[in-house]
Amino acid sequence: MSSSKFFGSGLIVIASVLLLPHTALAQQTSAIAGVVRDTSGAVLPGVTVEAASPVLIEKVRTVVTDDQGRYNIVNLVPGTYSVTFTLPGFNTLKRDGVQLTSGFTAAVNADLPVGELQETVTVSGASPLVDTQNVRKQTLITSDQLDALPTSTKNWATIVEVTPGFAGSFADVAGQLNQNIGNSYHGKTGTKRQFDGMSIDHASGNVGYLVNSAMIQEISLQSSGISAESNADGSVVNMIPKEGSNRFSGALSGLYTSDTFESSNLNDDLRSRGLTTISKILKIYDTGVTLGGPIRKDKLWFFASFREWGNRHLMAGNFWNKTQGSPFYTPDLSHPADRAQWYESKAARVTWQAAQKHKFNFFADVADDCLCRAIGALGSAPEAGIAFHFRPVGLYQADWSAPITPKLLFEAGGSLTITHWPTFLNPGVQPNHISILELSNNFRYNASATYASKRATDRGAQRFSVSYVTGSHAYKIGTQIEEAVSDVITFVQQDVNYSFRNSIPTSITQYATPYRAIDRTRADMGVYFQDQWAIRRLTLNYGARFDYFNGHVDANHLDAPASGWVPARDFAAVSGVPAWKDINPRFGASYDLSGNGKTALKFSIGRYVAKTGTAVAGANDPVTTSVNSITRTWTDVNGNYVPDCDLKSRVANGECGPMSDPNFGGLSPTTHWADDVLRGWGVRNSNWDLSTEIQRELRDGVSLTAGYYRNWYGNFTVTDNLLRAPGDFSSYCVTAPLNANLPGGGGYQVCGMSDISVAKFTQVDNLVTQSSHYGDQKQINNFLSLGINTRLRSGASFGGGVDTGRTMTDNCFVVDAPGIAAGSVTAPQTATTVSGVSNASPPTRRATRRSHARSGATSARAAAGRRARRRRLFPS
Repeated sequence: MSSSKFFGSGLIVIASVLLLPHTALAQQTSAIAGVVRDTSGAVLPGVTVEAASPVLIEKVRTVVTDDQGRYNIVNLVPGTYSVTFTLPGFNTLKRDGVQLTSGFTAAVNADLPVGELQETVTVSGASPLVDTQNVRKQTLITSDQLDALPTSTKNWATIVEVTPGFAGSFADVAGQLNQNIGNSYHGKTGTKRQFDGMSIDHASGNVGYLVNSAMIQEISLQSSGISAESNADGSVVNMIPKEGSNRFSGALSGLYTSDTFESSNLNDDLRSRGLTTISKILKIYDTGVTLGGPIRKDKLWFFASFREWGNRHLMAGNFWNKTQGSPFYTPDLSHPADRAQWYESKAARVTWQAAQKHKFNFFADVADDCLCRAIGALGSAPEAGIAFHFRPVGLYQADWSAPITPKLLFEAGGSLTITHWPTFLNPGVQPNHISILELSNNFRYNASATYASKRATDRGAQRFSVSYVTGSHAYKIGTQIEEAVSDVITFVQQDVNYSFRNSIPTSITQYATPYRAIDRTRADMGVYFQDQWAIRRLTLNYGARFDYFNGHVDANHLDAPASGWVPARDFAAVSGVPAWKDINPRFGASYDLSGNGKTALKFSIGRYVAKTGTAVAGANDPVTTSVNSITRTWTDVNGNYVPDCDLKSRVANGECGPMSDPNFGGLSPTTHWADDVLRGWGVRNSNWDLSTEIQRELRDGVSLTAGYYRNWYGNFTVTDNLLRAPGDFSSYCVTAPLNANLPGGGGYQVCGMSDISVAKFTQVDNLVTQSSHYGDQKQINNFLSLGINTRLRSGASFGGGVDTGRTMTDNCFVVDAPGIAAGSVTAPQTATTVSGVSNASPPTRRATRRSHARSGATSARAAAGRRARRRRLFPS
């Protein structure tokens, strides 16, 4: 309802550079590779190749060309390098100004002239833009772009969102500190967020650590052709942190805006319709200081940042409750609903060259995040919202790399993401205030329906790898292990919710709270092998990965709640929920078409398993599948808004009816998971991803990429209610209203709908199983992409692209209930209910989903939906 102008004239930006120009660095696997020949074209083995840069704490990395004249210097950090080629009997050749970005392999070839004198020939030229060896599709976002582009509070996720190919709804235009990103990339879900190559997602799969953008040197977005090193099935967003250097550097930054600079479209017409306030930004702020440099030159570096950012805004048409704590909601028109959040980051990274061949990095960010005033969900008063305080929260990492010889490299790392986010009461809500749902308009007030006194969703990650690199081969074997825990204590104010209709009590919902659920990912593990094999102009990227996932539910003892409604309860541990094993091959090829490193034709295909958190374990947790709540009718005879009955009694008494389930507090799982979903080889939700690309360097600093991308999913699941059969449903019709806009003016019969019989209405015994038992389920995504990238000598850069595609979902079955269209099938993480069987042969309906994206200085996207569904008759 408002048009916000909180940037432009309303934005105050302060930027003061201290000491020396900023030269912070990052650690990420990049490489320089090529072939060395003499001037006649014969390959030269035994040439010493040195890559030197101030970004290397060890200053120089050295290798020797193999018998084919090839060399490959791996594990380099982004920066500008000089490459020197030396062989007795030849002049020394030096190539300056080679720029490396994250994950990029720069092709630097050399022709050494014969010379008796020890002279050095220095050549220069534009850095290569085309990676002729790697097949992954990668987009880079630099710290300069984060600082320069207008993305609210420098939110990296906003820039990722406008990358062509992403389809999502997130854009942080109000400083909301959200760092969750798009729903899918080319139809692939499961974006994995990493910091320095290790996961920072919390146990449930969302982002668990809000990254301080002042600590980011580059962001690498990998979207296809992902190697065997990764278990991501969609895309990988890797934040590469900054390092210190041999020079001190620092910066101060800040931005601020307030409602003083905001416009409003609230006019008399809107006021006449009852709108008295508008949604508006009250303030957004972002302040920070960074400092980096040497503790000991060439030995010990540091980079640190302190940053605080936050916001506060109002929500139109929603007001705090003037009669809070009473049975009634009275909007306080002088107190509109408002939301306030702040985030504080105290981050530091230390780089230590412990010995000539041993380098360590240590990172810690002790963070604090408070959503101190929360606006409730749509259809609730502000006091019914849930406030969060993320404390403790932060990220702690350590890694080690050791190039033991010019060919042998060891790497290891560990990470701990701590995410504790218990809820607390919004201002004005007291412990004795009971949540009330007004049924006439589905409006909740007085308190939230539930709270969490504890919510810990931590994740640990470890990685280890060994690389053996010759000029022609880059072998690598390694393992990645992740563990996660979801430890949640749920409670309800007074263990009860009320439901009113037109302010008259109608029912009570009683809860067996507090209860605690502890669900774990014991192991999300991968063991992989891969190689990059250069054969003349062709480079093969091949490998395989063994993935193992094991979920677990802890044994649990719950004391009897203070309400006394249920006794103390004990629950046994549940193991192997799930226990999945998969073999996932990866293959790719890159061919240097012109032989000069300016044109590359690429192909890749691989199998990937779905990103999974603790949701499957949670769905099989006996605590959460117990009868933890019941409802009973309430007739408030005396109008005192107090249930005059014994709520401990399970039968009707006083003003209250009987409990809806006499097994209140007991085990009563309504959903079971089949073994063919929970356990075994190759049963995990997965996808095959194929890509073809051509990259061409049009001129110095300008490259063009065109590609075709296809992926298809497998191992879908359905939920079948075993207590219902087709005969339990009856069909009915309704009459369309009379309206000139309807065919024939309306008044016709609309049939094909169904209703479950009264006898089977409450009967539930769901089975989650593979959809292949019922029919064929397909999801196929096809996309085309065209992008341009420029890197000018002045330091300016420009990028843009267009991405268009189609998603086809074909669900050729229905389970049990007539009138329910096929298609409610999901990946194992979120099993949803589908029931019914088709009693007719309805016409096939086909549809297509297309998404388009362009990004440069601005970005635009559009989408339209398509689904293909066919129905077939199947018995229950």
